[in-house]
Amino acid sequence: MKERGPYRIPSISALIAFESAARNGSFTAAADELRTSQSALSRRIAALEEQLATRLFERSRSGVTLTPAGFRFRDAVVAGLGVIQVGTEEAAGRPDRGDVVIACSHDVSQLVMFPRYGALREALGSEVGIRVSIHRSSPQDRPVEPNADVVVIWSADDAVPGVAPGDTAVILGEEIRPICSPEYAAAHAEIVYGPTAGWGELTFLDLSGPNLGWASWSDWFEAAGGPARPPRYALFDSYIQVLEATACGRGIAMGWRHFIERYLDAGTVVSLGEGFVELGNRLVAVLTETGRKNSNARRCLSLLRLSA
Repeated sequence: MKERGPYRIPSISALIAFESAARNGSFTAAADELRTSQSALSRRIAALEEQLATRLFERSRSGVTLTPAGFRFRDAVVAGLGVIQVGTEEAAGRPDRGDVVIACSHDVSQLVMFPRYGALREALGSEVGIRVSIHRSSPQDRPVEPNADVVVIWSADDAVPGVAPGDTAVILGEEIRPICSPEYAAAHAEIVYGPTAGWGELTFLDLSGPNLGWASWSDWFEAAGGPARPPRYALFDSYIQVLEATACGRGIAMGWRHFIERYLDAGTVVSLGEGFVELGNRLVAVLTETGRKNSNARRCLSLLRLSA
């Protein structure tokens, strides 16, 4: 890697391109966001992977997903860019910028925040910048990058300990049910449409990392009944990967009502079981100390509210 003073790091432009592609799950969407061509962005990412001597993305027709190395690199890049952003604003004397930074997990960014991005942009106005930043820490820690205004977490209650009620907004409640591809359902029809006690013959798709507050298969088994024999699991690094594996017929997955709607509408997955199981968890947006000083962050909180 080429030396840059005391730091052996890629260029800022390469890091920004990588962060955008990782956040959007698409080179095309990242290129649109950065106002460049898809081919130029692809070349920049390829050069970055060559520089690091590791593959950061898995490419497919539906988009791109991070490799394990890509996940680790993304966390470091997001944290580093956040610190640089804060330092830039402080040096320029613009700490109260009015822009809004929303910190959430990668899956929530893709399945919840970006479908609402257009409405947020329209409501806040084109002059207000909106950036979605990724974190992977536990919900109890409520971690944020240094300049985050809103952090999105799973909570067991509408109220979040240590946070004033007016500084939180419930985005959605947690409702779950199993899903699989139409092809998988047809190939295992006698099992998937039979008693759950017989589901031990199926492959269960799940997350490999620590639980970040989501419901688990054991929660659904407790509510709806589980297989008589221990399930066989196939594990993935993100829920986006779980959904893609489900659509490809790799097994059955737990589906969240608000996360699987476009997959159901497209017919790439079908629902199993007797309906959605409603649990006590909620996806909650929380104002940070920085966000409480930002009027646009409060407006954003109101727009994210479940009843909005």
